[in-house]
Amino acid sequence: MFLFDKKKILALDVGAATVKIAELDSSRNRSTLLALGIAPTPANSFAGGEILNPQAIAETIQALIQQLKTKRTHVATALSGTSVMVKRITIPRIDTKLIPEQIRWEAEQYIPYDINEVNLEYEVLKTSPSPESMDLLLVAAIQGHVFKYAEAISAAGLNCTILDVSGFALANCFKANYGELDGQSVALLNIGATSTSMVVIDNREVVFARDIPVGGMNYTVDLQKGLNVSQEEAEAFKLSIGKDKTAPVEAEGLINATTEVVSDEIKASFDFYLNSASSHTISRCFVTGGASRTVGLIERLNQIVPCEKLDPFLKIKVDPKTFSQNYIDQVRDFAAVAVGLGLRQVGD
Repeated sequence: MFLFDKKKILALDVGAATVKIAELDSSRNRSTLLALGIAPTPANSFAGGEILNPQAIAETIQALIQQLKTKRTHVATALSGTSVMVKRITIPRIDTKLIPEQIRWEAEQYIPYDINEVNLEYEVLKTSPSPESMDLLLVAAIQGHVFKYAEAISAAGLNCTILDVSGFALANCFKANYGELDGQSVALLNIGATSTSMVVIDNREVVFARDIPVGGMNYTVDLQKGLNVSQEEAEAFKLSIGKDKTAPVEAEGLINATTEVVSDEIKASFDFYLNSASSHTISRCFVTGGASRTVGLIERLNQIVPCEKLDPFLKIKVDPKTFSQNYIDQVRDFAAVAVGLGLRQVGD
């Protein structure tokens, strides 16, 4: 799942609202963004982390490839939502060479799917509750969903070379830009259209990852119902709030009410992590994603834990001859997972 050699890859991040493709070039001391393209996700082609229409996604990928004029064919993409489950588990301490034999039996106790229908991966964590036990980060991906990603990428004329998890790619982007924060427990939130990816990095290790089923669409649906307007009108009103543009007086109150619902769901996941982890504090939270721009949301989340915006280009070089500052500002909140994937390399 974590791949490291010198072949060049193309990052593909498929989301409920947009499809992103990024091309980066990395050396030992610096990473540079060479290309970045974003296109709307075709209607009824993606939901809950699952590709429903591989051909439609393939056509969108092809259009982006033509736009970016890239020659790369090895793709790194990431699973999210119901396609993948990430869980921290504790097992009796054994020789690490024996874990592959043991992990399948252990996984059956935690995964709510037929064990024969998932792909399993794991990471041994450095922390452990006692000398007699060890902690693993278990990853289970539904094979049927994996095949749909591979099918879409193949239909676009590319090779699905790296299959990651959106939360891990988000963490990879964070570490590349902010470094390893020793001794700190840091949360990352990627607030998208239909879900929010939450990741916790504790003392340099990813120890928690989950998708929370709230996002920007919550606001659109609540505005649509509350104002009795179309989805398109509701989306326009949502974007207007806080930008000195025309919107009904009631819209701001609906936005604030939805913010309470969204923040309560996110807080519940923070509480779940803190109640089940050895670390009892989260010192900082970095927030990204298109819906993170919703007026008042980060201020409300800041009441739960100190929050700041995650900048995927903090240490990633961006050529001003290729990208205008205005374009980078527009895509900054949408690019973190694609950047994290783009920093991967072929080689497993």
